[in-house]
Amino acid sequence: MRKLIWLVVVAALPAPAAAHVRWFVPEGMRLLPPDLGLIFGWPTLAVAGASLLLFLGLRQLERLVGSPHWPNPDFLAYMEPCATALLAVHTGISLVWFAYQRNLFVPQLLLPANLLGYFLVSLQLFVAFTFITGLFDRAGAVLLIVAFLLGFLVFPPLAMLDQIHYVGIAVALFVLGRTIPPEWVAQKLAWLPRYETGAVAALRILTGAALVTAAFNEKLLAPELGRAFLAEYPHFNFMRSVFGLAWFTDDLFVTAAGITEATIGVLLITGVLTRVVILGMWVPFNLTVPLLPPVELLGHLPIFGIMYLLLLYGSGIPPRAAARLLEPAVKGEVEEARRRLSG
Repeated sequence: MRKLIWLVVVAALPAPAAAHVRWFVPEGMRLLPPDLGLIFGWPTLAVAGASLLLFLGLRQLERLVGSPHWPNPDFLAYMEPCATALLAVHTGISLVWFAYQRNLFVPQLLLPANLLGYFLVSLQLFVAFTFITGLFDRAGAVLLIVAFLLGFLVFPPLAMLDQIHYVGIAVALFVLGRTIPPEWVAQKLAWLPRYETGAVAALRILTGAALVTAAFNEKLLAPELGRAFLAEYPHFNFMRSVFGLAWFTDDLFVTAAGITEATIGVLLITGVLTRVVILGMWVPFNLTVPLLPPVELLGHLPIFGIMYLLLLYGSGIPPRAAARLLEPAVKGEVEEARRRLSG
């Protein structure tokens, strides 16, 4: 019973969940296929049970507060103009770094030194240029999806599905836009705003799917990856390194981390109190950054951008309150100026 309680404690603690173990194991292990036979083990049931319990709890909280967008402080509205720009720039920086390493999106996807490989490198660099500068940003979003689809020609399907959040980024940036386009372009894109909620929902769902896939592909169905990771970074198993619990094996620790990550992904997919779920993600995805090499930060920059945007948009409703909050002040300044001029 005591072991079960400790397992629940570790699953509730966010520290180990965010580390992508395939980034930090020997290159020969990075594309090691998962053992699909383990899908029928108890960790899968644990993910289902934890997801169900937390979903019911958050749904009840949603009913009590009376809004799927809680918490909703006014200052979030002022942060909205930065959301898509931050997502685009973060994604662009990450794409540049991995393109120069001849990777597609992440370290384990090393591109071949052939025509297709260098084409995908060039494609990533062009997409990064459009996202960072804002020039041709929607064309860059389309090409990001093209790069993702071409990746299936080089890498195993499950390895690419780990990166499906890039499709969500592309959809969100295509619909929401990185910058305000010229008037003649805006007129041609006047139909896009009606899909804002759907684009944010797509980003949320695909990010959740990527987290679930990564949890199973890197942790729950590939325990040998976890062993290799903890052999290099043993301090991550803080149940042994800090609390001295020798019985808490590396396999058990990685399993708890996988359960946590998969549960977060499932909750994102459901869309229940998205802001609360995002706030729950914030700690694990930032806490691992100082504990690992810089690639941890560079690889997670797009995730940080996603979390920022979803924090603002909640379950998919744009936070337009900023305009309503500013409108009285603007009107007051205009009236004051008119009075001064007339005087």
